[in-house]
Amino acid sequence: MKEGFPLLATSPFMGIRCDGPPQAQIVGFPYEATSSFRSGSRFAPNAIRKYADSLETYSPYRQRDLADIALADLGNLNFEDTLYVLIPNHLDELRLWCAKIRSRAFTLFLGGEHTSSLAFISEEDAADPGFLILVLDAHLDLRDTYQGTPYSHASWLRRALERLGPERVILAGARSGTQEEFRLAREVGILAPRPRAILSLLEERRPRRIHLSIDIDVLDPSVAPGTGNPEPMGWQVADVMELLEYLTAWNVISADLVEYSPPYDPSGKTGIVAAFLARELLLAFAG
Repeated sequence: MKEGFPLLATSPFMGIRCDGPPQAQIVGFPYEATSSFRSGSRFAPNAIRKYADSLETYSPYRQRDLADIALADLGNLNFEDTLYVLIPNHLDELRLWCAKIRSRAFTLFLGGEHTSSLAFISEEDAADPGFLILVLDAHLDLRDTYQGTPYSHASWLRRALERLGPERVILAGARSGTQEEFRLAREVGILAPRPRAILSLLEERRPRRIHLSIDIDVLDPSVAPGTGNPEPMGWQVADVMELLEYLTAWNVISADLVEYSPPYDPSGKTGIVAAFLARELLLAFAG
């Protein structure tokens, strides 16, 4: 990656350090340029690392311990100098860089706002009919433009849909959007209302490579209130865990966890949930 986008060193996730080839990687992606309601997702990568220190490295759900895995925390990408223009102006470069990182091992990207996910769909992914993106999100994010830009947290999935086509996109947990967005989503057939509906779509489409994108607001605000746009009637953590259990049978090559906003999480409740999910994602899909 060119000099303008260095990685900033951070305290490693759960204090784990990796000296050899990694089985899994973490990259902080604190991009936040289009947040429209409750900003602060740029602080999430470090906050998630902080809250992870309160958790055990062992997961009884996975019966696996992060301490036994070669986990490389690569730090955070530095967006400070180009905060408001980076995604649209440097998207091709970001895609190349993220694809190179991801080629080494399963990679978890910690956002940041959901626009970040555009960087995790490479040219190789776009050209591969076996690639699919599975999105867990309370919002459809299918607007053509939002607040004057086509590259927004409210329009990123529209851009991804244009690149991949509807047969390579599944959206689950969506319960908020415009009438036009819902009409489009139903017409192209990307909606999976609940976790079990995802299973039939995956069995039908049989992807060979999956990127899993989790917006923390897919969870109900009673579980995860600290997000930019909370939406009632959401999932429980158990719903996500059930899905992860099923997805271990598939080739999930990368994931992102986005839209956690620490300034709106004074109790740390959402941070604990985000850190817990980060641990479970790493243990589920590490090589």
